[in-house]
Amino acid sequence: MAWRKAGRPDREAWIADPVNWPAGLSLDVASCRVDGCPYSGGLSRLCDLHLADCNVLHSRGLRIGVTEYAAAAPVLARPPAGPCSFPACGYGISRHDLCDGHHYRWAKIGRPPLAEFPAELERRNMPRFSVAGLPPLAALEFQYLLQIRTDQRRSKVIPSAWVRAVNTVIAEGVASVRDRTAQHWGQLSPNHTTVPQLFTDLLEALGDLDGPVDEWDRDVWRPDRLGFGIEERQRVAPMDFTGITQPWLRETVKRYLRLRLARTELRTAARNLNDFVMFSRFIAEARPDRQDDPAVLDRPLLESYIGWVGRRIVEKKGAYCGQPLTPSSRSRLLSVVAMLLETWRRYHWQPVLPPDARIHRDEYPRPRGLKANFIDEYLMEQIESEENLALLDPQTRALVLICRDEGLRISEALILKTDCLKKTPSGRWALVHYKSKDKSFRAIPASRAVVDAVREQHGRVRERFGDACRGCSRRPAAIRTGSTRCPTARSTTASTPG
Repeated sequence: MAWRKAGRPDREAWIADPVNWPAGLSLDVASCRVDGCPYSGGLSRLCDLHLADCNVLHSRGLRIGVTEYAAAAPVLARPPAGPCSFPACGYGISRHDLCDGHHYRWAKIGRPPLAEFPAELERRNMPRFSVAGLPPLAALEFQYLLQIRTDQRRSKVIPSAWVRAVNTVIAEGVASVRDRTAQHWGQLSPNHTTVPQLFTDLLEALGDLDGPVDEWDRDVWRPDRLGFGIEERQRVAPMDFTGITQPWLRETVKRYLRLRLARTELRTAARNLNDFVMFSRFIAEARPDRQDDPAVLDRPLLESYIGWVGRRIVEKKGAYCGQPLTPSSRSRLLSVVAMLLETWRRYHWQPVLPPDARIHRDEYPRPRGLKANFIDEYLMEQIESEENLALLDPQTRALVLICRDEGLRISEALILKTDCLKKTPSGRWALVHYKSKDKSFRAIPASRAVVDAVREQHGRVRERFGDACRGCSRRPAAIRTGSTRCPTARSTTASTPG
């Protein structure tokens, strides 16, 4: 947000500027960006007068960046009102005896008493995650939440949302977050989305502590707790079996997918679970009076399911919403159920299935033929153009070269290790990467351009994060917690907020 409001300058230079590290909540304020303006800057490092003037231009349809605006804006004057009351600040007052910059920070942290403002601002300085002021049990709960979100590497924790959540618990005066429901906590922050989600995640994580010790016995499987690495569980959500409403079918599907995970990819098993949820939905619609009877899986029901699948349309929002399912999608829905029934019968699981409970291969829809998606030659010329590659930032250019020359998926290129280059016995360089298709590492010959790009990227990562970083990309995982610490660096201590 701050980078966009700054006019999208060069990213590396903007990040390297110490002024941008605290994201606007540092103790010291800076002058307004407009030359000659005697006031301090708040949001976007513009004083209130120039920020309002810039917003007026935006409302009139003139999309101008902050840097461009500041270079051409005139100096705007206001009646003198004395100096700011913040210690050692000499800028003019805006409101509440504070200058523009300190007033922005004061409003951002919840408008504490002005006498407590300096100490409160120092305590809230981002990107620190503090639990100060919480009761002992609630503090431990928030620390546990931070550890869970860091281990899952699925979404980032926004420091401002963290501070608001902590303040909400302090104001509520409870000893534990579990003293209130997730709905109650969400109602206390109606204008925010990330704060209620923090409380939801925290209560779910604490609820998991009361569940079965073995992850396989739970109704929601967390890939990280099942031993899958970050490469395997990338973009895979927890496997939620609660969508299967028939208890006997849910337990059988859990047993089946546990067996399947021994030889198939995690992403495939998660997709199969979605297919079983649809099958459970069909049983609930077709036989509502036999939801507790496993004998409902007879041939007449399966024949009805084949017809039901043939009439399905795409329900997910997008370009194909409302269109009939493709033959490949219908074949997948039928084959998943057929494999479950075959495995059920092969291992003599109880209860025994009816002899005619089968879906035959010739009942799958006929495929329409090969649909190859070739990149247009005009686009390939642009991708291979050295002039176009020179316009990209160094990391993006390295990723484009790796995907173009080595044939890697972007998800595979993003999780390359710093030691991904290996020299073969013949003296040639090879690129070692994780192949998500068969869950293995493979080495492929690397071109000279790729070798140089990977080495340069490794140097940039090592210069910024040090030798502890094991990832070759600046953002190898989805979660970032506001810190400049590399997400792939190994931690030797517990993640306890300061």
